[in-house]
Amino acid sequence: MAFLIRAAAIDRDSDSSGDLHCSSGIRKIMRLSGLFLLVLTLCLSFVNPRELHAEPLHAEEFQVKAAFLLNFARFVEWPAGALVKDTFTIGILGQDPFDSALDSLAGKTVRGRRVVVRRYEDPEDAREAAILFISASEKRALPRILKTLRGNSILTVGDTKDFGRSGVMINLLLLHKRVGFEINLAAAQRDGLQISSNLLKLALEVIE
Repeated sequence: MAFLIRAAAIDRDSDSSGDLHCSSGIRKIMRLSGLFLLVLTLCLSFVNPRELHAEPLHAEEFQVKAAFLLNFARFVEWPAGALVKDTFTIGILGQDPFDSALDSLAGKTVRGRRVVVRRYEDPEDAREAAILFISASEKRALPRILKTLRGNSILTVGDTKDFGRSGVMINLLLLHKRVGFEINLAAAQRDGLQISSNLLKLALEVIE
């Protein structure tokens, strides 16, 4: 079983910590069902990963995906010394599909560090990021990109078919306007990243 999050269920506002909120009705359903939050304060539902297919992209989808990027940081451990002292960089490599959704994360705090959002065209420059979203525009260059990033303890994230099996650590997926993810645990472990078992339980698929 795996969890997916409905984009339309998200409240557009967030607090200073970066946590998002559901409507009171959704919170009531969550209390009744006994579910607890692991990634986001959102509405969760069960799906069959075989049903996944392409869907039209909407602004709400990328608000959800931006929130995932921030919250992934709470469930991943980086090797000692891998993160800089004061800032936590979330980067985008290639064409930016987020518009302003990712910029809304700037200035929030995660792991005791201030979030900085940066955009990159060259994977060499992107090696400073803690989390790097690799755009679909970089699909053809993906093997070269992953080779360049290897050994830098960067949590790589994408939202493109086959990115997970190609070595991207977390790949976001869309089903009927709901966002879920698969995890390439082997790729994360090769770079020294420890992914929480709680996050692994929420994945549609874990690649080992």
